[in-house]
Amino acid sequence: MRQKTVYTVGAGLILAFGISFPSYAAAGWQWDGNEWRYVQSNNETVTDTWKRSGSHWFYLGGDGRMVRSQLVEYGDDYYYVNSTGARVANEWRKLPNPETGGDEPDNVWYYFQSNGKAYKAPDSGRTSFKTIVTASGEKKKYAFDSSGRMLFGWVDEDSQRVTGDDAWREGTYYCGDEDDGAMVQGMWKQLEALDDGNEDSFYNDEYWFYFNANGKKAAGTKKTINGYKYLFGEDGNAKYQWQSTPVATGSTATPSSASSYYKRPDQCWLAVGWFKTVPSEEIDVQAHEDEEEYWFYGLSGGGVVTSQLKTINGYTYGFNEGGMMLHGLYKMKVQDKKILSYEKIENESQLPSAGDTEKVYYFGDTPKEGVMKTGRCTVDLDGEKFMYSFRTSGSDRGAGVDGIYDGGIYEQGRLKTLDYGMRYGIIQYQGKDYLVNQSGKIQKNKKNVKDADGVYYSTDKDGVVTSVGDKK
Repeated sequence: MRQKTVYTVGAGLILAFGISFPSYAAAGWQWDGNEWRYVQSNNETVTDTWKRSGSHWFYLGGDGRMVRSQLVEYGDDYYYVNSTGARVANEWRKLPNPETGGDEPDNVWYYFQSNGKAYKAPDSGRTSFKTIVTASGEKKKYAFDSSGRMLFGWVDEDSQRVTGDDAWREGTYYCGDEDDGAMVQGMWKQLEALDDGNEDSFYNDEYWFYFNANGKKAAGTKKTINGYKYLFGEDGNAKYQWQSTPVATGSTATPSSASSYYKRPDQCWLAVGWFKTVPSEEIDVQAHEDEEEYWFYGLSGGGVVTSQLKTINGYTYGFNEGGMMLHGLYKMKVQDKKILSYEKIENESQLPSAGDTEKVYYFGDTPKEGVMKTGRCTVDLDGEKFMYSFRTSGSDRGAGVDGIYDGGIYEQGRLKTLDYGMRYGIIQYQGKDYLVNQSGKIQKNKKNVKDADGVYYSTDKDGVVTSVGDKK
């Protein structure tokens, strides 16, 4: 019989636990004064094989003596005999690791089946998981290498542990630490992942991973889990913050409009609805460098609302081509709610000139930040307050009113008024002189009203001046 390897674990011990042998028979078990042997009828001592006594199996080593507390390699399989020499079955054993150095632990776990054989990788070498009932009655899955050692940590598809800084990239399964080994499946796991390319301030040498029901990490895919949508990189880590989403062929979306935002590392799910964050460098370089936060509105299918006026929960908001919510006074070109161009108005010199095709819109702070204004409101421009009026209906709803409206004269939404201290004065509109008071209200059907300088005015039913002079 071909000799097999025996791994010594501990010194020999006397028989215990009620296991006994017939002694000093002409053939069979015999005590040599130090250990049991098995002698055949021809008086030859049996070596390198199993012999049974009662319900237990015992291994006789190369010297013919019974082996105790050792891992036994017999044929292509591994067994373990305890301190009484009996082969164990249906139990875990933690034994010294025959391989040392590097990332190898000092001790490793084996599981010996009902027939005494240790589970090991199949002949194909492909990773195969065995279901084992734990002491608590819970069923868990474990994988083993070709020598029967339980695998742990990151494991590839060839029954090998994956170690080193890139283990999280190369591994397919995760099986806990060296004293666990159970396959992680159908759940999230936050694991150490050294990534020199990640300079994000929220990165702390860890990523979240999701392991499918078959134990394989989700990688290079989008996945909905418990109602939330996630994006997994090619290495399996759940992506977070701004991520580029491929744009379908023929799409008119700009590169920034294809960006989706995933929550910070503790969440990682796709942001749907309102969220506030710093735009990516691709969206706005300056805002990104300044770490200035803006509001965005995430779409359920990914991406954000861009370049349009959008009504959300009854309120209308404006978004630029990068998805940043507009806030303040703007001159814009809008067609079918699509924002074709926009420029923020910071001072009076930026107001549209006569004949400009842009219209003025205002996104204020009430009733909510960024809501597009309609009707009358006060606008603070460069430290001064002005009265504006914006259309309340129609295709150009929200655009500044142009012309005579609600008793006043408006230009691109702004009410034309007199200089401070003037009681009455003339404002020209479409070649006609209209009389207005200090607040810009057109004075209709007036006769001989006097301004602060003693000048008298009379007007017709439309407020157009019919006479002016220093006497009535």
